[in-house]
Amino acid sequence: MVTTAWMYAGLAVTAIYLIVLLALAEYGSRLTELSVSDYFVASGSLSSFVVFLTMIASAFSAFTFLGGGGIAYSSGISGIVLVGSVAFIDLPALVIIGERVWRMSKRGNDYVTPADLLCERFADSSSLRVLIALISIGFTVFYVTIQFTGMGLVLNVLTEGMISRELAAVIIGIVMAVYIAIGGMRGVAYSDALQAILIWVGLIVVSAYVLWTTPTSVFGRVSRTVEYANQLTMDPLYLYTAAVGFGLSQSVWPFIWQRYYSAKRVSGLWGMGFGSSLAAIGLLTFFPMIIAYAGLIAFPGLSNPDTVILQYILEMPGPLFGLLMAAAVAAAMSTADSMILMMGSIGARDVYSELVGTDYPEKTISRYSKVLSGIFGVVALGISLIDLGLLVEIAVSLAVPGYALLVPPALAAFFWPRANWQGAVSGLAVGLVVLIYYNVADAAVPFGLWVGVPGLVACTAVMIGASLVTEKPDQDRVQEFVYDLQDRELADLEGTYQERNEVQADD
Repeated sequence: MVTTAWMYAGLAVTAIYLIVLLALAEYGSRLTELSVSDYFVASGSLSSFVVFLTMIASAFSAFTFLGGGGIAYSSGISGIVLVGSVAFIDLPALVIIGERVWRMSKRGNDYVTPADLLCERFADSSSLRVLIALISIGFTVFYVTIQFTGMGLVLNVLTEGMISRELAAVIIGIVMAVYIAIGGMRGVAYSDALQAILIWVGLIVVSAYVLWTTPTSVFGRVSRTVEYANQLTMDPLYLYTAAVGFGLSQSVWPFIWQRYYSAKRVSGLWGMGFGSSLAAIGLLTFFPMIIAYAGLIAFPGLSNPDTVILQYILEMPGPLFGLLMAAAVAAAMSTADSMILMMGSIGARDVYSELVGTDYPEKTISRYSKVLSGIFGVVALGISLIDLGLLVEIAVSLAVPGYALLVPPALAAFFWPRANWQGAVSGLAVGLVVLIYYNVADAAVPFGLWVGVPGLVACTAVMIGASLVTEKPDQDRVQEFVYDLQDRELADLEGTYQERNEVQADD
């Protein structure tokens, strides 16, 4: 076990890491202008490599050091197959939807939120904008709550209770709020890039340590004595529909959607797809399987399986402990910052401006967005510090299937000319009601499918039906989104907003 001296050293390394995040945010702020698009999506200027790294960090967050090992420890091969299968869905989904979103954002459109694009396609519907905003913010607040809980748990376990979960969450939350406010999208992206590197290094080091110190016979013993280690215990229909649903939904997560806008080149979209798939295979499947299976023998009967990777970090040699503590904290922070930034932009642009109906200047909207980001962050942090029991569980279980409801209107926007705003609004509303019913009422899902399937089916069916029985959409918008989207050369689209505007001015 790590000594008290090394524990303090680990805290010192973690503090240095947090200071570096603030420095990266300061650097990002020097490149950031006062406009909303520059603050929230970096004016479409992020390099493909940065987008690749930020996708790794943003996609799975605390799940890498906590949930990944926990699901392998408690569910065995079923959990591994479930998470690993996501890699084969999210890559094509991210590229197919992401490239089209990116192309539209590069055609002189100053997009910041998902609703900016969808409402332009679907007749500037205020009801659609507010509905998308409620889905995006309502579920995300509770999702961020779990991230704060994970941050607190990491430091609480790694300091063996010296720092309480609540204090750890507050300290990290304050640092996160500061670097989000200072650096905007650039600050978050640069921080995520560093966090992605730390996450990979951390799990590689822990996995190497486990392989070095664990006799190979242990893994054979696990296969023989732990039934679920090599036998599927989940219903295959549930397992694969959950993997497909998770992979599809990831392509339209609101904070991922903003990454589409922020990429400078189309290669960034492929980087996002490969980054997510690589993370699903390596960070959530291969490394956690090694660590968790060894942990079934080394740490049998853990009351909280999510801590199995942290248990091995506590056994690491002192000099490595500090690095791994920082890596575990980085994993817990890497999604929350993107989500908080996203909620601020949606709250100001899609809710406040829309409901008030005032055409505010860019500087004012940017200021309101920062304030709302702080408010949403404080609310999520506060919820993480109190026990709301079943409410939080239901809200978190709704998050991923709730985001998945955005898949039908997103695909229809680009592939179905007949889709209109009435169909999009009706589909989302009915799908949301169905989803909430199955979760709140704890109703049995037909055929044992993933809980998000009924909502997705209802959303799609109602969207199609309502679109067919109401007026046709504006044909100019259909032409632009469905037929003309692939016409322009990539060379004409790649670059920042400012670079493209300068070229157009010269023409």
